[in-house]
Amino acid sequence: MAIGNHHYEPTSRIKREMSLHAQKRASQRGISEAAAALVIAFGEREHDNHGGVRYLMTPKALDALRRAVGSTQKVEALAGVYAVVSTDGQTIITLAHHYN
Repeated sequence: MAIGNHHYEPTSRIKREMSLHAQKRASQRGISEAAAALVIAFGEREHDNHGGVRYLMTPKALDALRRAVGSTQKVEALAGVYAVVSTDGQTIITLAHHYN
């Protein structure tokens, strides 16, 4: 059984580059590169209508992540985190927290 985002290719060897903007925002917001990888792997995917693809850690996405790695403080801290990735999948454009 495959676990993760149905758009994610777990066998892929893609190494995504973080833009300078993403590096700065990740640092400001306390989001690690490992956390970004989890958001992209498990987050719900949608087009952001600005030329990128957004991966958002929704409750459904968090449940899938919990099933894969268990429930930890680090997993729970990903609630509402999103990553915007270029449409070619090569560059992480930004990382942030989504607040309702």
